[in-house]
Amino acid sequence: MAMKKALLLFCMAAGLISCAKDILDNEKDNTQKEGVPMTFNVTVLETKAAKTDWADGDKIYVFFNGLETKYLVLERSSGVWTNTSGGGTLLDTDFDGLGTKKLTAVHFPVALDVAYADGKFSFTSGGKPLYNYYLYETGKDYTVDGTTVTATLSMGKPANMVQFHVAGIQDNIADYTFGCSKIKPVACTSVGTDGAITESVLQAGARLSGVADSDGAIFAGLLTTTGAANYKFTVASDANIYTLTRDDKTLTAGKMYNFPSLSTTGGSNWAVTAASDLYVDLGFEVGGKKIYWAKCNVGAANPENYGYYFAWGETTGEGKNYYPWSTYAWGSSKTALTKYCNNSSSGKDGFTDALTTLLPEDDAAYADLGGKWRTPTDAEWTWLLDNNNCTWTWTSQSGVTGVLVTSKIAGYTSNTIFLPAAGFWHDAYATEVGSHGYYWSSSLDESQSANSLYLYFAYSNYKRLSGTRNCGLPVRPVYSE
Repeated sequence: MAMKKALLLFCMAAGLISCAKDILDNEKDNTQKEGVPMTFNVTVLETKAAKTDWADGDKIYVFFNGLETKYLVLERSSGVWTNTSGGGTLLDTDFDGLGTKKLTAVHFPVALDVAYADGKFSFTSGGKPLYNYYLYETGKDYTVDGTTVTATLSMGKPANMVQFHVAGIQDNIADYTFGCSKIKPVACTSVGTDGAITESVLQAGARLSGVADSDGAIFAGLLTTTGAANYKFTVASDANIYTLTRDDKTLTAGKMYNFPSLSTTGGSNWAVTAASDLYVDLGFEVGGKKIYWAKCNVGAANPENYGYYFAWGETTGEGKNYYPWSTYAWGSSKTALTKYCNNSSSGKDGFTDALTTLLPEDDAAYADLGGKWRTPTDAEWTWLLDNNNCTWTWTSQSGVTGVLVTSKIAGYTSNTIFLPAAGFWHDAYATEVGSHGYYWSSSLDESQSANSLYLYFAYSNYKRLSGTRNCGLPVRPVYSE
């Protein structure tokens, strides 16, 4: 009996020891699953741009391939880089099973919002992509030693990117945009968990927004030319347009070009034109706000010049003399549109969107003049055609045929604009030049997305029509308060 009791006590003790061991093992497993915060030893080389060194407050976002949700934020503070985790604390367990150790690093010149969804980290600034410069490095090796990650970053610009520094713009950078027909705005919109960077690139000529620098503003975009070319650069505010021309100039990708302050005008510096010198007040108001009509077409030196011809929604007209569907920016045919498409019969692979009016980045008038300039809507052309508002007279001015539009609004009856009969371009041919006028509105024909609405006139015949978007028509801007 005593032996049985002793055996029972032994078994109970053994069971308790076994239970205690299981508890300890479980606690050990739980400790391993909780993970240990990582330490990061990341070195950043070189300057952030051709002109400037890294400055306090600069941030670099580091994404580890295969790692979802979490990322590293490096921030320059008192001349050194500090780091914090984004999307949650980075732990040693996060790096288990990642396999090949690669990272992608991105720097933006302004504060960014970072969000993770569907296998990628997306970036916005004020809810919109930042169309200015960014620096990056992708496919970079890093090492993990226990709880320490070690890497060296050498940040660079995207291929073909150039930067322009304009002195003296600081307090009101948001009021200025930079334009050049040979530069495309670009934004880094996301980084995938595979390290792939996604860019959004606007058309050449679309206007660039600036970011603050120590003594001015930096504008940046992708260069579309190689070798020597003639350049016209514009900086525009609501009130003024500053123009700088450089003929037979070679721009080199990766470099920054320094421009004089906007206050430095004349000679080979900026030429300044007040917006009010470019428009006519015909007495047009909507909701108490004035809408003014430009004196000249986009690309024209005077009211009688035809100016450039644009496919609807394109910003490049200079030198273009071929307008087939195959070269159209927003689709290769009437049934393969990729933007401004509100019905599936026109959209590529059934694509539709809700866009029925040109966005500023696709507006030839805004690309050329910036500020408050844009292409008139169909409703604004309708106002101009209304006999209660204006008279239309078929005439000739300086030997050029067209129409003289004269205001009938009290107080503005001496104000006129001249619209030359510039015809239009279809494929490789200019048609009806000198006998008919065609001018784009910014309005899509919502009944058939392959068409947009335009103004048409000939002798004693003035009306609005709908036509295929790929044709080349002039643009007469409006300036809206």
